[in-house]
Formats: sequence, C-alpha cells, structure tokens
Amino acid sequence: MALGHELSVDSLFKLTSFLAWSWLYVGCAIQYPDQSPEWNSRAITLVHGSVATVVGLAQCGIRTLSPCHLTMKVMPWHYALMVWSWGYFAFDLLWCVVYWSESALMLCHHISALIAITIYMQKQYTGCTFACTLALLEITNPLLQIRWFLKNGGQNKTVIFMIVEVTYLVMFVLARGILGTYLMYKILNSDVFDTDQKIISVIFYIVSAGFLYNIFKYVEYKYKTTIGKLREYIDGIVLSDRV
Repeated sequence: MALGHELSVDSLFKLTSFLAWSWLYVGCAIQYPDQSPEWNSRAITLVHGSVATVVGLAQCGIRTLSPCHLTMKVMPWHYALMVWSWGYFAFDLLWCVVYWSESALMLCHHISALIAITIYMQKQYTGCTFACTLALLEITNPLLQIRWFLKNGGQNKTVIFMIVEVTYLVMFVLARGILGTYLMYKILNSDVFDTDQKIISVIFYIVSAGFLYNIFKYVEYKYKTTIGKLREYIDGIVLSDRV
C-alpha cells in the first residue's frame, strides 16, 4: 500500500542531520562513560557553537557586507548550514525536554530557531542574512560552554574563569543587544524580507531581551560589590576634577 505522502527532500535532509547529531551525542557518551549527560550535551553544543560561528562568519562575508550582499540568493553552502543547524537544534530541544534541565526561555529559543531555519530553507534569497544571524546568535556560545566546563571542574575561582565569564557577558550584550537590535531594524525596514521572516526576527529579539535581562540580574548579583567600588572610584574622580 502506498504512503499517503512522501517525505520531502528538505525533511529527509533535516532528519539525517538530526540523526547525525544524535549519533554524535551517543558516541560522546560511550567515549566518556563517567561524564554526566549534561557534560556530553554541552560538548556537542560546544562543537556546534564553534563551527556555526566560524562558518557563519565566513558565509556572511563580513568584509564585503552590504545590503545587496545580505539579500543574495541562497547558495548550496547556505542551505547546508541551515540543514546542519536544524538537526542540532532539534536534537538539543529533545534533550532539554527529556532531561528538563533548561528554562522555558531556552526552550523558546530552540523552538524559534527551528521555525526560523525552516522558514529560511523555503526562501530563494537572504541566505547571507541567515549566516550572519546564526553567527550572531552562536558567537558567545563557545565561551558559555567553556565557562560551564571550568565551573564543573572546580575552576570557578580562577583568573581564567573570570576572564572567560566577563568576556562572555560583554560579548553577549554587544552581539544580542547592540548588533542584534541593528540587524532586526534593517530586516523590519527592508522590502526584501517576507512577513514571516520579520515576525520570527521580532520573536528572536524578544527571546534575546529575556536573556539580556537574566544577564543583567546575574551581573548585579555577582558583581554588586565590584560595581559599587567602581562607582565610588568614578565619583572620586569627578569630585577631584570639580575641586
């Protein structure tokens, strides 16, 4: 009996990518049996974040970035990056649901990513925009994972941990807060992007705003004393200048 419908080429590619990431996770778990599921998951996330950043920036062509470049036709390498990342986000979303270890905000981020990639895979243009957006979203991820590995290894009191953490916090604010705002503004004011692309951009921006809020709360909690001393130092300089 014939099936009611056949899987599309896009669906087959996405399924293959999902299985590949799942296989990589299982392989990591077998290779490191003494590590926790979260350790293995974050190792996979580190791989995706690092490669997505490098490849995304390369496809983005930051040196020749222009409005025409951002709206260029989707090329095979753009499509391959979409399929590759779709499989990762599908795997990680499933992992988060199974272990229920992430916040609702992170689940929204993964669901939004899957929807966004699915939308961009159906477009003929804006392939470069996808690459730039992916790089922008993932550029701080390797630092986040390295921070976790350092903390998990008992290195959270070291200088290297502080350097990684501060670098991550600053880069996240710059990437998601400043560059993300600019990119969303350009997308919303462009006639090239369809309505669904603009809607998903707004959703991503809202999710990023949620992450930024959490980061500011974390900085306020952990670095409250340091911030207070810095304010006193600046106030002292201002008062001395006035005298």
